[in-house]
Amino acid sequence: MNKMFLGLTIRMLTCAGLLATPFTTHAAKVFMMGGATAETNNEIYAGLRASTSRNWTPNTSIYTNCVTDWNTTTCPRVAVVTASADTAASGDNVYNNDDATTGALSYIKLFQKHGFAPKHITAHADNYTNDSYSGNAAGNSNIAIINQADVVFFNGGDQSRAARTFLANSGADTPLMAALRTRVNNGSLVIAGTSAGTMIQANPMMGEGVAYGVLYFNANFAPKSVGSATGLKDDRSGTSSLAYLENAGTMTGFGFSGTNVAVDTHCNARGRVARLLAGMRNTSKTQGVCVDEDTAIYLNGSAATIYGTNGVSVADTANAIFPTASYFKVTGAQITYLTSGDAYNFSTKTATSSKSLITRPYNATYYDSAAILDPNEITKSLTWIVDSTTAYNVGTAPKPVYTSGPTYPSSAIAYKIKFYKDSNTKGYYSSGKYSAVRVLVDIY
Repeated sequence: MNKMFLGLTIRMLTCAGLLATPFTTHAAKVFMMGGATAETNNEIYAGLRASTSRNWTPNTSIYTNCVTDWNTTTCPRVAVVTASADTAASGDNVYNNDDATTGALSYIKLFQKHGFAPKHITAHADNYTNDSYSGNAAGNSNIAIINQADVVFFNGGDQSRAARTFLANSGADTPLMAALRTRVNNGSLVIAGTSAGTMIQANPMMGEGVAYGVLYFNANFAPKSVGSATGLKDDRSGTSSLAYLENAGTMTGFGFSGTNVAVDTHCNARGRVARLLAGMRNTSKTQGVCVDEDTAIYLNGSAATIYGTNGVSVADTANAIFPTASYFKVTGAQITYLTSGDAYNFSTKTATSSKSLITRPYNATYYDSAAILDPNEITKSLTWIVDSTTAYNVGTAPKPVYTSGPTYPSSAIAYKIKFYKDSNTKGYYSSGKYSAVRVLVDIY
C-alpha cells in the first residue's frame, strides 16, 4: 500500500520557514488544542498534566481520580472557563452535566478522568460585569481560583464571547484578566484551550468565514471591537450578505501565543491553512500555527512540542510576497507540518523529528488535488511532495456553489495552491506518520 494512503489521518510535521520579525520569547506556557479532542486521547491530557509541576498517571477508567480540595490535592488544579458558551447557564451545564445527546462528558468528569482537580470560572458574556470584576462574591471567587490554579482551560464555542467576558469594551483587561495575565506572564500558570479557546490566545485573534471566502475577499477581515457584541462575522454589508456568511473577522485577543504568531484551529478538517495565511497578512504576523483536530501544540516560551492524533501546520511568510490583486495571492510562503513527538523552536526556526529522513522518495508521480480546500487535501499535498520525485503539486479550489442564499458571482475564480520544494525542504516518515519541513506554497 502506498504510504500516503494510510487512512486519511496521515501524520505530518509542518515546520515553518524563516521569519523577518523575530518571535518574541516570553514566559508564557500555552497548551493549544485544535478542537474535537477525543475524550480518550490520553496523550494530549498527559501532555497537559506534564506541563505542570503536579504530573502523575491517573486511572482513566474512573471519574474520581483527584481530591477536589485545592489546598490538599496533589493533582494539577485546572480552572475551567466556559465563557465561549452563549450564556452562563449553558456554561454551567457543560461544566456539570454530561451531554444527553452526544454522550460527551461534563468538564468535571473529563478532567477528573485525566487526573486533574477542576473548578469552574463562572464569568460569561451575560454576567461579566459582575463575575469578571472584584468587589463582589462571584468576581472575588473567580480571581481567587485563577490565583491558585495550575492550568486555566478555555472551552470551545465562540471566541468573541470569551473576549467579551475577559476584556473591557476598549480591549483592556478586566480584573479577572489582569490576574490571569500576571500569572501567565510570570510563568506560574499554564493557559490551555480548545478550538475557540485556542483561537483567543492570539492578538488580534480571528474567526468565522471559510477558506475560499477569505481568499475571495482578499484577506479583508472585518475589524470587530470587543464592545460591539456582534461576534466575528463580517456584517459590514449586512447580515444577509455573502461576506457575512463567507468572510472572517478579527478582534482583540489575549496575545499569549506570542506577539508575532497567528493562530487557527480545525486546520486539516476545514482546509484552514489558506485562512491562516490570509489572516497572517491581515494581522501583520509572519508566523502562524494551524492546529488539527484531536491534536495539540504546547508552546513553552519559544519551544513547542506536538501531541495527539494529527498535526500542526507552522507557517512562515517572512520571505513571502503578497502581490497586489483584487483577490488574495501569496508567493513563497513556507509550511511545515508537525506530528506527535515532533518539536519546533520559534526563535531558531528549527524542527526536530524522531522520524526517519526520506532519502529515496516513494512517489514517482505528482498529486494535483481537484478540491484542495476539502478535508485532508492540503495535508496530503504537503506530505506527497516531500515523498515524491516530482518538483511540485498544484491543487485547485473551485468556488463554492450554494442552492439558496447569497452565492459567488460567475466571475469568481478557481484558486490554485502550488506546493513545491527547494534545498531546505525535507521529509520524514516512520510508522505511518509524515513530517514535511519547509514546503513552499503559492496561492494564486
